[in-house]
Amino acid sequence: MPYKTDQQTSLPVSCKHWQDCNLINGGCCSINAYRQPSHGICLHVCNQYDGPDRGLGDTVKRAISKLTAGHIKPCSACKKRQRKLNQLIPYHGE
Repeated sequence: MPYKTDQQTSLPVSCKHWQDCNLINGGCCSINAYRQPSHGICLHVCNQYDGPDRGLGDTVKRAISKLTAGHIKPCSACKKRQRKLNQLIPYHGE
């Protein structure tokens, strides 16, 4: 993967696992969920994303987790709902 020059920038991701490793159109994942994820992979695909809510799905997931004190773990239908709600109602136009 090519490295950035001084004029090139990549979009930072607000996930605590994302690190700028000087690559064009991507960064590095500190937990190795993806080798060199792009901005879009981190925000829309990664199940390990740990940053501000991306959309309504993340807010619903966080609310359920808090209300149940973490005793209810997300199933595949929960994750599907989360992804769909994030697509339908994103918070940051990403």
